[in-house]
Amino acid sequence: MKKLGVVLSLMLATVLVGHSQSAKPSKRYHSISKDGAWCWFSDPRAVSLNQKVYAGWVTTDGSIMVGSYDEKTGDSQEVTLYPQFNQDDHANPALILLPDRRLMVFFSAHSTRGRGEKEPAISYAITKNPEDITAWEDLQRITQNAAGPRAFCYNNPVILSEENNRIYIFWRGGDWKPTFCYTDDRGKTWSKVFTLIKSSQFTHKRPYVKIASNGKDEIHFAFTDGHPRNEPLNSIYYVKYRAGKFYSADGRQLGAIDKLPLEHEDCDLVYDAPTFFKENANGVRAWIWDVAVSEEGTPHIVYSRLPAESEHEYWYAHWNGQTWENHKITEAGSWFPRYKKDKSMREPEPHYSGGVYLDHEQTNIVYYSKPVGDVFEIFKAESSDGGETWQETPITINSKKDNVRPFAIRGGGEESSSQVMWMLNKRYSTYKDYQAQIKMDLDK
Repeated sequence: MKKLGVVLSLMLATVLVGHSQSAKPSKRYHSISKDGAWCWFSDPRAVSLNQKVYAGWVTTDGSIMVGSYDEKTGDSQEVTLYPQFNQDDHANPALILLPDRRLMVFFSAHSTRGRGEKEPAISYAITKNPEDITAWEDLQRITQNAAGPRAFCYNNPVILSEENNRIYIFWRGGDWKPTFCYTDDRGKTWSKVFTLIKSSQFTHKRPYVKIASNGKDEIHFAFTDGHPRNEPLNSIYYVKYRAGKFYSADGRQLGAIDKLPLEHEDCDLVYDAPTFFKENANGVRAWIWDVAVSEEGTPHIVYSRLPAESEHEYWYAHWNGQTWENHKITEAGSWFPRYKKDKSMREPEPHYSGGVYLDHEQTNIVYYSKPVGDVFEIFKAESSDGGETWQETPITINSKKDNVRPFAIRGGGEESSSQVMWMLNKRYSTYKDYQAQIKMDLDK
């Protein structure tokens, strides 16, 4: 591993921002960052411990940031891990809490080299002290990757307590396939690189993957055939890892860690787009947004369906013990980027929904972004019947700018007043041209 100096710039500020609220005038919001954006394929974006929230984002100029918010005192802290690294919202960092309550952060550029890098890498660092982001150990780098021209993208760390706190890091590899390695000594050394999933039949497939864990002994994966731009019949798949082996939701073994990659088509088919097309004479491509596991061990998935580029829908799927149930949550409007360079040009990212995300502590609760009039707002919805019906509550109301890409903070529990974070867009043209803030709701 190679070392880089960690560049730290610490700012202390507390800013409470009140939005115009017609239904709940007492609602409060906090800007954990006045300059921050994120994608939804690097997670966790935020974690909570002892009523203190930690989050990561990338700024307008591409700086990699980590911040904290103390719910008890109202104090905020913000640290620059790497200035002007990669001006791209795909570069946002992902965080995990170690058993000793220190924070570990991973990030990489969007399939290229970051500023100052001689070769592409996943960078990572650990705080020196528990529950404190003001001092960090030296930045380290993982440079080994699956063979291919695409470098690294999308960092998803997982720690399993029943594997002696082994840390896995998953990313999109050089061949655009889901890739990972692991460490048993907190990043001092790493295993060889594994390709998780591939298709022998359709070698061009590049799955988009979401990852979740119970923190103990399981990792859950939900993924697509590819990007909906390229896959008009984009389906949703699922697979689970446990004790060195991979399983379908009904317990069938699909493979083992020493015999990877898994065959793409062998995994569970959660949403079957080709069959839907045959039955409805209309192709509805999907895109994955999140996967989570309930306390009972049941996997839950949220995703978007796109009957047309200007017609988005949010869907909820869960394993009922025998099959996958899929239920529509709500209409989701159209894309949220506002591309103004040339109005005659086609929108480059028409599949960017406002976003839908599961509460990982209560998997019958989802957060999503959809337009009210011309502005995207954040909503919370809860189901008591397995997703058939939903009770919706607004989080933001009467906003003047778009609120998108909600994220349910991991680990807060009932004691926490902060449950959800999101991007407030001052401007979002493309993933390389944005000006946004990271907001959080201070009311349950």
